[in-house]
Amino acid sequence: MNGHFSEALLMAIQDTLERGEQVLLFQNRRGFAPQQECQSCGHVPHCKHCDVSLTYHKSTHRLRCHYCGYAEKTSTNCKACNNHDVKLKGFGTEKIEDELQGFFPEQVIRRMDLDTTRKKDSYENILNAFEDQEIDILVGTQMISKGLDFSHVGLVGVLSADQMLNFPDFRAFERAFQMLCQVSGRAGRKKSESQVIIQSFEPNHEILKLVKGHNYKDLLKGQLVERQAFRYPPYFRLIHILVRHRNRRVAEQASSFLATAMRTVFEQRVLGPEYPAFERLKGYYQKQILLKVERDLSYSDSKQKLSRFVNGLLSHDNFKGVKVRVDVDPF
Repeated sequence: MNGHFSEALLMAIQDTLERGEQVLLFQNRRGFAPQQECQSCGHVPHCKHCDVSLTYHKSTHRLRCHYCGYAEKTSTNCKACNNHDVKLKGFGTEKIEDELQGFFPEQVIRRMDLDTTRKKDSYENILNAFEDQEIDILVGTQMISKGLDFSHVGLVGVLSADQMLNFPDFRAFERAFQMLCQVSGRAGRKKSESQVIIQSFEPNHEILKLVKGHNYKDLLKGQLVERQAFRYPPYFRLIHILVRHRNRRVAEQASSFLATAMRTVFEQRVLGPEYPAFERLKGYYQKQILLKVERDLSYSDSKQKLSRFVNGLLSHDNFKGVKVRVDVDPF
């Protein structure tokens, strides 16, 4: 690897540019690096309002939370132990753009993500410049994955498919397949000899093989078998309940109160409460409960019973300020 590029991808980029064609590179994470870590004590700066590590943005030299917008100045010293050995971990679109400038200094390289498209007309300006071949390499997030039809794209590169494949969600494989097929579809819009290169530490992964063959039928078969076995949609109705409060203990007590009440009716269909991927977001601690209901059960009856339990929680004197969000068959 050279930086975050395999030799095969760098050679393909070089060959594509020499033919006078354009390159699209997909990395579904913005910023320069997802986290900054002290090599002495392991401290990672986190958002003050969310249970999320701060992303480093080189253009502004700031650490930023992508959930609530909190930002702080970056420092070369660790705030926990004052050690100078602080390193950046991971990579986003900003770092890919930075590395490409070193590999291809003569080429025009631009980036399309939320950070570069905030200003009025910036999104359209970047697309128009790429369409007019004023840009040689365009690096982007999922903004570049669908709906774009460019005539001169000779190569599409995916920098890290593993981030999508290893996401902790029962829909991860379906979403990864969809995203990879969509971004791959940006190549070969006008000419069949365009190329797609997907980088992964698991090149023989089942989903990558299905993407290579555009084999959505086998994806569907495999996913349906798993979802039936583990009681997920479309065989079961999945109801996601998120209980939130600014006090962690209240959030824990409220979610336990609700889950206990739900089990009196729904029994083993209730899973949790458990902390989601992020324990705290925008100042609120949160716990989640999953309810898996068979399709042959009355939906209106289940909804009515669940509403009664939620209203009972919200009207309880001990749980003032608790917020509850119910999402049926979440996507």
